[in-house]
Amino acid sequence: MTNYEKIQKANPQLTIYQVGDEQFRDYGIVYKQFDLTEINDYMARVAVTAANQYVPKNPAIEQMSVIHEISRDVFGGMALSAGQCVGHCDAFSAVEFHQGSEVNITFTDVIMVLGKRRDLRNYEFHAVDDAQIFYIPQGTVFEMFSDTLHYSPIEVTPAGFKAVVVVLNGTNESLPSSFKTHTPMLVKKNKFQLAHVTRTDKVKAGILPGVKGPLVQVRPIQD
Repeated sequence: MTNYEKIQKANPQLTIYQVGDEQFRDYGIVYKQFDLTEINDYMARVAVTAANQYVPKNPAIEQMSVIHEISRDVFGGMALSAGQCVGHCDAFSAVEFHQGSEVNITFTDVIMVLGKRRDLRNYEFHAVDDAQIFYIPQGTVFEMFSDTLHYSPIEVTPAGFKAVVVVLNGTNESLPSSFKTHTPMLVKKNKFQLAHVTRTDKVKAGILPGVKGPLVQVRPIQD
């Protein structure tokens, strides 16, 4: 039984698609031309943290040839930020989008819960009704379009997950204290986010509790 079959069996209440399925075409593109040898070697030495850890900019990753190739082939030569996202996550507890696509590289199997910005209404998103769930195998390079709602990768096994996130330079960095905006979803540079009410840490920090309905949770497979 494949890991995809195992994760679907462990979560019979969910419909989990594969990244190669037709449904993914609404959300992004898979790229197969990139050599991941160098970045695989680096990420093999990066430990999975107990919590969910995201590093928006890692100079060691940003100088790698695959990031320069992604800049050239996917982003048309734009400057990029790239860093690792590793740890543990089993729920779709927030939703976000950016102006400009995001590329992820997976170093473990992951689950991604994806939606469309058009389904945001009055700063609310109903994930159970409007999101779709995808299994992404280790070693996948995939783009999520600018209007694709997403959040952290979700682990497939209890060992956690590893990915690298590639975005337009400056995205996900802190805003200056003097920054003012009329956009209530803006929480960091080019990061527009809503949280589920269960994320009391985010709600206390001022992030709108706009992910409505039951929390989408994924039970990892147990070998």
